[in-house]
Amino acid sequence: MKRTVTILLLVVMLTQAFSRLFILLEYQANKDFITKFLCLNREKPQLQCNGKCYLMKKLRKAEQTENNSNQKRQKQKQEITLFYQSLASYPPAFAHKGSALPLALLEGKPSGSLQAIFHPPQTAV
Repeated sequence: MKRTVTILLLVVMLTQAFSRLFILLEYQANKDFITKFLCLNREKPQLQCNGKCYLMKKLRKAEQTENNSNQKRQKQKQEITLFYQSLASYPPAFAHKGSALPLALLEGKPSGSLQAIFHPPQTAV
């Protein structure tokens, strides 16, 4: 059951991601039918449209659908404000009281063991 659902979701995601490719493949596969029956310029053979007008119309429609879904997603996103306050802004006595962190870390000074792990990248000479 899980495998079936996974494959189904994968197919849906790939279909959405490659919708333009599927439109182009459909056009190539049905080019004769589109030229004879669906082309907007089929009464004007001198234009040699060959159904490209129909293809462009389908591509524009897919792009508009994609833009609309992107706009809906943008509206649904909420802005998240993060609040950060350095521990160094607290008085050392208050911050250290009942705290398991070393006083050097609370004051913004790296201790020896932390300095060995967290250091800026070194340039090759």
